[in-house]
Amino acid sequence: MTNITPLGIFGRIASQSAFSGNADELRRLAGVIPEGERGRIAEYLRSGTPIIALMGFSEDILGKKFSRSGGTAIMSDGRFFWRLDAADYVEHYGIELPEEFISHGNSRQWVPPVLSREEVVSVDRHLCHLKEIGVL
Repeated sequence: MTNITPLGIFGRIASQSAFSGNADELRRLAGVIPEGERGRIAEYLRSGTPIIALMGFSEDILGKKFSRSGGTAIMSDGRFFWRLDAADYVEHYGIELPEEFISHGNSRQWVPPVLSREEVVSVDRHLCHLKEIGVL
C-alpha cells in the first residue's frame, strides 16, 4: 500500500500552529465544492480510518466556525491521507480537493473502506518513511 497520496493541503502532517500558516492558501481554495456536495464528502473524510491519532486541538484558521479535538490526527482510506479537520474545512468552506480524490470518492459512492490492521500498519510505515526522508 505504498501508493498513498496526500490529500492536497490537508495531506500535511503538521501541528495546529504550523498548519495555521496555510490560511492564505485555504482562502484561495474556498468555495470550490458546491454546498450540496460538501456534506457527503465531509462525512467520507470523517469516516476514514485513523492512522496517526494525535491529541492536538484544532481551531478554524479562517473564520472561527469550528474547533475539533484531535483535528490534527491523520486519517486514510488506503489511497489518500488527510488531517481529520479537513472534513470541517470542506463542510464549512467548500475547500477544493484534488480531482483525483473527488473521482475516487464518487466511484466509491462516498463510502470509505474499512482498512484492515495490516493496511493501517502499511500506511503508517509509509507515512513514517515519507516523514524521515523529508517529504512530509
